[in-house]
Amino acid sequence: MANESALGKLSQLSATTLGVFRGSEAVKLGVSRNRLTALLGAGVISRDLPDTYRMVAVARSREQRLRAALLWAGAGAAAAGMSAGEVYRLEGVNAPLPEIVVPPSNRSRTTKVIVHVAAEHAALMLRTHRSFRTTGVEPTLVALAATLHAEEFEIACEDARRRQLTSIPALNAYLTRFGRAGRPGIGPLRDLVRELDPKHPARSTLEVKTRRLLVARGVTDFAREFPLDWNGRTYLFDFAFARERTILETNGRRWHDDAADYEFDNEKWSVPGRHGYRIVLATWSKVTEHPDDLVHELAATRAAA
Repeated sequence: MANESALGKLSQLSATTLGVFRGSEAVKLGVSRNRLTALLGAGVISRDLPDTYRMVAVARSREQRLRAALLWAGAGAAAAGMSAGEVYRLEGVNAPLPEIVVPPSNRSRTTKVIVHVAAEHAALMLRTHRSFRTTGVEPTLVALAATLHAEEFEIACEDARRRQLTSIPALNAYLTRFGRAGRPGIGPLRDLVRELDPKHPARSTLEVKTRRLLVARGVTDFAREFPLDWNGRTYLFDFAFARERTILETNGRRWHDDAADYEFDNEKWSVPGRHGYRIVLATWSKVTEHPDDLVHELAATRAAA
């Protein structure tokens, strides 16, 4: 078989898998093992995992490495943990190595892939997302809760809620059904679910950081997504202290590239004053670099009510 013909078959074989393919599947298409060896020696393909190859012309990516890991592990394998978080594109989640889950009968192991063995198949809630076989959102969050630092996990969890991939009722239902004691990640997820607003997810990373700062400083008497009406429109504010008529609003934008967006924010920030509320802005700099100043500003504003 000529190189051109072999390459055509391999390109077709790997077209939907970001340039990766199994050698056994190539042989079924008529590409001999000797031809694969020749292409490997010529630098046209690369063997990244046992009998799992990559077309060198296709750029490397974490998604490609995950595709290769799933092909290598075979039927029944699915993205899990950090890799599943990447499949769902959860904010801040990056898998240093492909992470997958396999059935107990699967003995595939390599130092290039993190392999988990499914202890309870139903708890994985396996599905297909973006053409990847992956664990469901709720079990993925359980796995992330066991891996990420608390703030990183909250950012990922709130991103999932904000994008309506899951909800507090869905998380509670999963915990009720599969939250056995001792399972890694169950405890941290239970704790976070108790802390989060049951209805309103954080709208940004800055909002997560602000909530965590307030709670860490013992400030917990706030209402989330506090509504104020003006001219027939309802505006929602991040944190409200109604008794002291004080609003704490996160403001993470460094600039506005949309004039309408700029006008909306100006209008929004004028609404609290019309209702007799004072407003404190929590910027990225204040929250991450000068948290003491922000906490003191908020306390002084509340005290002046």
